[in-house]
Amino acid sequence: MKQKLSLQNIVGMGFMVFAMFLGAGNLIFPPMVGQLAGTDVWYAAAGFLITGVGLPLLGIVAISRVGGGFNGISGEMPKTLIVLLGTCIYLIIGPLYAVPRTALVSFEVGFLPFLPEAGALSQFIFSVVFFGLSWYLCVRPGKLLESVGKLITPALIALLAILGLSPIFMPLGEPGSATGAYAEGAFIKGFLEGYLTMDALAALMFGIVIITNLKSHGIKDKTSLCHYSIITGFIAAIGLTLVYLSLFYLGATSREVATNPDNGGQILTLYVQTLFGTSGTVLLAAVVTLACLTTAIGCITAASEYFDEMLKQVSYRTIVTVISLVCVCFANMDLNQIIALFEPVLLVLYPISITLIFLGLVRDWLPNPLLSYRWTLAIALFMSVVDILMTSGFPLLEPIMRPLALIPGHDDHMLWLLPSLVVFLTTVPLGFVFPPSPDGRTQEDTLKCE
Repeated sequence: MKQKLSLQNIVGMGFMVFAMFLGAGNLIFPPMVGQLAGTDVWYAAAGFLITGVGLPLLGIVAISRVGGGFNGISGEMPKTLIVLLGTCIYLIIGPLYAVPRTALVSFEVGFLPFLPEAGALSQFIFSVVFFGLSWYLCVRPGKLLESVGKLITPALIALLAILGLSPIFMPLGEPGSATGAYAEGAFIKGFLEGYLTMDALAALMFGIVIITNLKSHGIKDKTSLCHYSIITGFIAAIGLTLVYLSLFYLGATSREVATNPDNGGQILTLYVQTLFGTSGTVLLAAVVTLACLTTAIGCITAASEYFDEMLKQVSYRTIVTVISLVCVCFANMDLNQIIALFEPVLLVLYPISITLIFLGLVRDWLPNPLLSYRWTLAIALFMSVVDILMTSGFPLLEPIMRPLALIPGHDDHMLWLLPSLVVFLTTVPLGFVFPPSPDGRTQEDTLKCE
């Protein structure tokens, strides 16, 4: 018998997932895209939405089909590599990079404008309070629907509605001509910008949070868990799309207000200050802080649940505490230092994550999943490492790497895409020639071993 979730809880769950995805970076990218794309903004928006919304939604669908855990979607890989890859993803999109960045951005945008003098002490105090609140809301993962989905997110949506509707009813200018790469191909440039939001990595993390919350509300069987996970994913995708579209238009009409900005954060700040004055600064501070807080809660919860499953002897509460303390430490580093430190790792993890999502969606139709998974992922990993080496500029490697520059996408960190696709398409017919061994380890066998 199919288990049911009330409409109120379905909407609340969708709001929760929407809020977890909507971090500060998601608010800053679209205005910059909109301003640079100008009159071609909707072409750029279409490309951005494919990778910035469509890819994370596919990630949720893929994760839900295997039960909500990262280990499930990566089951065809050797167990050691599953643990290594999962650990890297959860650490990077958790305490070492993405989560500390939420505190840094919310401090700089949300609180720094109101402080007469800011220093290391004020930043430290803010990070302790920020992650103290995150810790409190994370220690009860099954209650995130009540704390985030039904309490924090509605406030965030109300503030976003004010921010998003203001350029429609009170535009401050007209879109100009497309500039830079957007003049040559707005759709492709927008596509690549959405690719860089890193929400595909987040989708692999948040699946387990969605499943945990559904189970805490009485949804137990696999079919119902998958059904409601996909529904909540669609609600989150609709919300992200509406926010992005409004911010694209805000950026497209901002050239008279923000001339030659360094980033989308400056566009947002100048736009709301021009429209609303001091109250605009308060509005933006509230939006950014709530967006960062909900993302931090989602990432800390997902990482803690993953390591709780792996480290049976350590309590979930202890893991949340340790991760929160690590976040406080990294949140007091310089933002540019953190980005420079972990960018090469992200350039390797992201292609692997996209490949995993795609393989998870088509797994049931593969004649030999083990063959397709391992070879496709191996090529994605190899080409991602090669991509980093190419951009590092080692003179000794230049003669070897030069032929690879002929592969499409090498200028945009997408060197892995075409070779991985070719290998995948090759392994499909080979799967019929070399079917899975009767005693070979399947995905289900892998999960039973864990």
